[in-house]
Amino acid sequence: MIRKISITIIPLILSLFPLFGITSPEQFLGFRVGADRKLADYQQIVAYLQKLDQESANLQLLEIGRSTQNRPIVMAVISSEQNLSRLDHYKSILKKLRDPRSTPDTEAQKLTKEGKVFVLITCNLHSTEIASAQMALEFSYKLVTGDSASPMQRFLDDVVLLLIPSSNPDGTQMVCDWYKKYLGTPFEGGRMPWLYHPYAGHDNNRDWYMFNLPETRAISQVLYHDWLPQIHLDEHQMGSTGARMFIPPFMDPTVPQIQPLLWRSVALCGTNMAFDLEREGYSGVVHRRSFTGWWIGACDDTSWLHNVVGLLSEGASVKIASPIYVDPIEVDKTYSEKRIDFPNPWPGGWWRLRDLVDYELTLSLSLLKTASLYREEFLVNFHRMAKTSIEKREKNEPYAYIVPVDQQDPWTARRMLEVMRLGGVEINRARSPFTADGRQYPTGTAVILTSQPYKPYTLALLERQKYPDLREREEEPPIPPYDNAGWTLPLQMGVATVRIEKPFSADLEPAASAEPVFPRQARTGAFSILDPRSNGSYELAFQLLKENIKIFRSSIPIQVERETLPPGAFVVPRGKSDDEQLEKGAAQMGNAIHSAASISDTSLIQLRLPRIAIYQSWAAGMDEGWTRYVLDDFAIPYTIIHNDDFQAKAKTPLTARFDVVILPSENPNMIKDGKPDPDSRWSRYFTPLPEEYVGGIGKEGVDSLKTFVGKGGTLITLCESSNLVIKEFSPPVSDNLQNLPSSKFFCPSSIVAITVDPTSQLGYGMPENAAALFADGLAFSTSIPSGEWDRQVVATYNTENILLSGWLIGEQYLTRKAAVLDLKYKQGRICMMGIPVQNRAQTHGTYKFLFNALLYRELPIAEK
Repeated sequence: MIRKISITIIPLILSLFPLFGITSPEQFLGFRVGADRKLADYQQIVAYLQKLDQESANLQLLEIGRSTQNRPIVMAVISSEQNLSRLDHYKSILKKLRDPRSTPDTEAQKLTKEGKVFVLITCNLHSTEIASAQMALEFSYKLVTGDSASPMQRFLDDVVLLLIPSSNPDGTQMVCDWYKKYLGTPFEGGRMPWLYHPYAGHDNNRDWYMFNLPETRAISQVLYHDWLPQIHLDEHQMGSTGARMFIPPFMDPTVPQIQPLLWRSVALCGTNMAFDLEREGYSGVVHRRSFTGWWIGACDDTSWLHNVVGLLSEGASVKIASPIYVDPIEVDKTYSEKRIDFPNPWPGGWWRLRDLVDYELTLSLSLLKTASLYREEFLVNFHRMAKTSIEKREKNEPYAYIVPVDQQDPWTARRMLEVMRLGGVEINRARSPFTADGRQYPTGTAVILTSQPYKPYTLALLERQKYPDLREREEEPPIPPYDNAGWTLPLQMGVATVRIEKPFSADLEPAASAEPVFPRQARTGAFSILDPRSNGSYELAFQLLKENIKIFRSSIPIQVERETLPPGAFVVPRGKSDDEQLEKGAAQMGNAIHSAASISDTSLIQLRLPRIAIYQSWAAGMDEGWTRYVLDDFAIPYTIIHNDDFQAKAKTPLTARFDVVILPSENPNMIKDGKPDPDSRWSRYFTPLPEEYVGGIGKEGVDSLKTFVGKGGTLITLCESSNLVIKEFSPPVSDNLQNLPSSKFFCPSSIVAITVDPTSQLGYGMPENAAALFADGLAFSTSIPSGEWDRQVVATYNTENILLSGWLIGEQYLTRKAAVLDLKYKQGRICMMGIPVQNRAQTHGTYKFLFNALLYRELPIAEK
């Protein structure tokens, strides 16, 4: 009886905590935040913040969106009770300060004295970097429990904190579940065999200008549309044997469009963080190393281009929540000696999750202190940078960019404009014809004036990049960028834009949406025709195939209305039910549909819905995730297959189940043996997995692939996986870049010029002269085939002026080499992509290579 009463009373006692004070994280969780081998998962994180919302007048918990797996993305708004009661008022002040065109200087001066600094802190974007998600609980508690004499209260009087405890809720839950499952086993704190973002994995921090992911869109809506913070800190983790914490200032180089005042503000915040960390006795704090001022499309650095003080912290990692011991001799030599940027090295020893939490608490509180101390200055600077963006035109800056109506792929042009809008770019439409730089443009033309609050971001998207070579001598190895060297959006998406140098007059209005930039066509012929140059046509074609509607492709040009469509056009014989499906698809996708009275039967290739498989290894490759994303984005059905599907123990062989197998970009050793090359820089990060996730497809799997292709299947190899074919199939192909040192050839994620054969099936719909991203790519050399092989070169790198945006050393190694190959092996095909045609779901301009490979069919007898 006594035991039963005690059990009944304990929940009652816990429910009374608000009567005596605010519940601490330790009371709620049953352990101290950051304790060894203890984690609060995402459900617990949200539940605790909901409890603080109920118990404190200083915190409001909001849902700002839903994750990829439909979890709530939450944001805690923390400030004084008075500030929270007037949030809409303070948000309206920021909207006025951001746009000096509608706010006179005299009014702006008054607003900067009255307004509050909004600070956004985003945590746990990379889900294995779990410390900041845990820290967010204790940070929130400290802020809402200070008394009226506490410095915390002053911070909350001056600052509105927007705290997102996890930028990737799905991954946070995945990592916690996996960690707890294998606690106390040899796999404790180890990697998962799948991506911790369902599509992007670690690449969720490269999506901040494409907005593919719902998490990116939700947080960017906070940053650039709804809340407009002046300061943004993104908290991360890094390797374990170097510094304990990186904080700004950053190292060279810098993106030229970023304003000097922004960099000074970054330095102010970072220096104050370093001072406070040092004062509290935290060693191993570094700045101006590893992390550059060059934009890579990441969460924190995209803020720079929006005149927001974007900050990054990177703490030394543990094994998720398990402590590690770093012997003094294991500390990286470059982090063992005192330097100006690293005055107090960490000597080595035990390193725990709680250590990370303490560092992050200190730097987060330091940031609030700086925001409070310089409240008015940050608001003044926010207005001043927007004013500079609008009123000051630097030498060689364009006056505007125009997106013409007459696009080869107007559907993708519309998507590009929508992507830019999500990032806060102002887009106008012409209400009447106008002339700019001597060229006439029709009504409806999209005009992007560079004079706008987010000019740095606008220019960074539309201009071509030239990554600075930081070497002192050419014979030295190149100093690589942190990630990409070039990203120019119109080049990646295959959208024509025109740079306008001189001011012009036009009747413009803000575009309410990225509506189609092309007229609809009336259809009267016996055949409906979809233009192969439009990515939207492929989406509609797959939709029709799923509806069992008969659809063909033409291997020759087709005359429609007032133009000639190139080879590869989709042909649908007219019928009532077909017309209904076509109109429905066209209405959904804004796709132009043409018509023709007659078509040459001998030129038509009947399509069927391909049975597509995507190979997913246990290495959690990001390229595999992005490949799935692209197919899902275009509603193309597929099946995920693993190692067992290639083995004899599989119930059904590949040939009976699939028409197409895609090998995403991955090291051939990883595909075959389940582990990287021993000499690979990634081998040190390769930790063991539970037995069911060990190994690759093996020799048996390679033989299965050979059989699959030999009996008529299509194998698509993306970038690095093409080396598996070169190594195991012995085709008449080699990689011209194999084993070249970086001093001879170096091209880090840049955009290059390619020449395409648009009459080849893989090249259908592509322009003859195109741009392609080059990232860890291949340059194929071919030879005259013999035996069971044949080959067609579909795309080659240009013979000169190859680099379009970014950085390239050794262009001679690309010249006259193939970027895309179509190989015939026995009865089947191998489509080898030396360029990342679907990279990060950003390279819309080269998607057609992949889509065409999925739809590959043998030509009619008459065409052979």
